[in-house]
Amino acid sequence: MKTTWENLFVSKNYYLCDECIKNYPAKYTYLALPFDELIHVYSVFDTTYKVNPDSFILERKVLFEFIARKYNLNKVILLYFDTFDEFIKNEEIIDYLTLFKRKIIVLLTYYAKF
Repeated sequence: MKTTWENLFVSKNYYLCDECIKNYPAKYTYLALPFDELIHVYSVFDTTYKVNPDSFILERKVLFEFIARKYNLNKVILLYFDTFDEFIKNEEIIDYLTLFKRKIIVLLTYYAKF
């Protein structure tokens, strides 16, 4: 299932087994990208795993709550993508971002190092 705003934090009964928690540990990461202003990129993982991102709703929720405490969500642009590649390759979004004079926050489930 593709992640959307409608199901980003939908409560579901996902239970990760101990083996999955050990194999796919949450490693919250932060990256600042130079743009007109900095783009602040936060992710649940420091890599991309071959697992369903919906399995990590609780980890995503923890990161979102951190972002909500750190920034005034009424004054920022918050974007969500499953992967960093989805964000970077979305030229339409990148073009629109140049029009806004607000702090830009990107929330990712997976961050693929390049």
